[in-house]
Amino acid sequence: MKLDSRKEHILDFIVRDFIRTASPVSSGRISERLSKKPDLAGSPATIRNIMLGLDDDGYLYQPHTSAGRAPTDKGYRYFVDNLMSVREPAHEIRMELDKIIEKMEREMDSAFSEISKTLAGHLGLFSGAGMLNKERIFGHGLSEVLKEPEFGEHDMAVRFADFIENIHSDIKKFSATEVDAKGFGVVSVVFSDDDLGECVIFSAGPQRMNYEKATSVIRYAAEDIKSKTKKYGRR
Repeated sequence: MKLDSRKEHILDFIVRDFIRTASPVSSGRISERLSKKPDLAGSPATIRNIMLGLDDDGYLYQPHTSAGRAPTDKGYRYFVDNLMSVREPAHEIRMELDKIIEKMEREMDSAFSEISKTLAGHLGLFSGAGMLNKERIFGHGLSEVLKEPEFGEHDMAVRFADFIENIHSDIKKFSATEVDAKGFGVVSVVFSDDDLGECVIFSAGPQRMNYEKATSVIRYAAEDIKSKTKKYGRR
């Protein structure tokens, strides 16, 4: 179901703000931020009514009685499918990835390991890259991800650790951008290369992860690998 424009803008604001702060978003905060957009502005009472509608439709929930709202699985899914935009990654990370992938012809394992480390550093997510057919996936960033507030809950941390331990089999179960009901998110690209075989690049973290940034960077890395292996071939 497609939401109307005002509901979309409020959901978009809540998802982005919650991704950034990890704090429930109040109607007052939304009203203040949208006051500069006359076509979207409204009183806190009007915005509260819209938020209640998004609650009823399953896009938002209220973590505490007197708190603001946070996105549900359905809210994140709507954001990913309808609201986020994928742009070219920042110049810095593009240059880093280009340099790593240039040497993939000579140092394949080292290159995949460096790609995962670079993604983890820039995205703040557990990130991996490697060859599925050879079950060689290099991952970095788990310790940093587990510092996120969501993983302060023991059960959530255990579920995420279990996912990581079974990454070779689990990663193919996820779509390109997955909002998992277990409480975390995954962005992945699985692709086939004539020289490397079936490869994967992915990042995973809490549902509150920055899907836009992760998607743009991971897609860039995958296309970079495919274009450079096609251009230079393998020895």
